[in-house]
Formats: sequence, C-alpha cells, structure tokens
Amino acid sequence: MNPFEPVLNWLRSRNIELNRREMALIRQYTVQRTAKAKEILMAQDERVHKFYFLNSGIVRLFRIEEGNDHTLGLVNSRDFLSAPQLVFSNWVSTCGLETLTDAELLEWDSHALNTIKKYAPELYKIELAQMMRLLDWVQQNQIEMICLPAEKRYQLLLERQPELLLNIPLKYIASFLGIHTDSLSRIRKSHQAEGARRSRPRQ
Repeated sequence: MNPFEPVLNWLRSRNIELNRREMALIRQYTVQRTAKAKEILMAQDERVHKFYFLNSGIVRLFRIEEGNDHTLGLVNSRDFLSAPQLVFSNWVSTCGLETLTDAELLEWDSHALNTIKKYAPELYKIELAQMMRLLDWVQQNQIEMICLPAEKRYQLLLERQPELLLNIPLKYIASFLGIHTDSLSRIRKSHQAEGARRSRPRQ
C-alpha cells in the first residue's frame, strides 16, 4: 500500500486537496520509518522536534506526575500524533508519546515542516484541521470522564477501538479509563457475562 494514502485520506475527509507540486514537496521532506514497541517518540518536559502520522500500530499519550504514570490517550487509527505547532514554536511538551506496539510512521522535523509551510500554503489548512481535531478529542475525553461511569467508558472504548484489548496490556486501558486494573477486570467479566447472556437462544 502507498504509505502516503492514509494521510491523503485524512486530508480528503477534511476537504483538503493537495496538488501534484505540493504532494511532491511533502514526499520529498517526509521520513518513513518503523518504531519498535516501547519507543518514546516525544518526551515529557522536553522540547518537541518531530511531528508524526501513524500509519499502523498503537501509541499512547501519557504524563508522569509525582511518580504516577497516567495514560491520557490511546491512538491506533491512522491519525496525526501531537501537533505541528509544538514543533514550530519549539515548545516544551507537557506529555509524552510512547509506542505500545511496533509502528509504521511518517515523520517530519522542524526543517521539513518549515520548508513545506513556505512552499505549500495548504499546510496552514492542515494545521487548522489538526488543531480542531485535538480540541474535539480533548472535549470528548473531558465530557466522558466527568459525565460517564467507567462501565460506559469501557463500552465506548470497546466499540471504537476493539483491537486495543487484543494488543496492549490492560494496565494502559485501566489508566486511560481512570480506574484500577482490578476494577477493569470486574467490568470486563460483567461485560462478557452480559454478552453471553444475550447470545443464548431464547427458550
């Protein structure tokens, strides 16, 4: 498969079309690479130097606070990781990005992003679309964390990202849901029992 097709589909879904010159420029300044599981792509409390698009694999957004590791997000779809503004502004990241499985990535550094931005004005639309995507994601997470019980959040995660449960340790899922692993085990057992009950044929 064309490694650029997922990111082009992401752009098309947001009504962003690149012409041949812009696409050639982006290809020229894009690094395609494989990251092994447990690789830190963005370190907490350090300046951000790289921007990524995840073609395959699972990545988590996390923060370590007072020795406690908190999983803030789990990405397994074909999506951007972090935001180009962090690279442009040379900001210090408040969170980290870690691969939980082997991952296929498209990667851009500050030189690549600045060159693309200079010669391909469409990058501004990509920045804006990515910022809106992040704002929607943050709002959704906040609403669900505050308004929904853990059981419902687990159900939503199962519907949206079922492959997470098959490919990563449950401790990360429990952390993302804001519960202890014992509580997650009880929720999973209850969910499985309910599923088995519903699947039984009626007498």
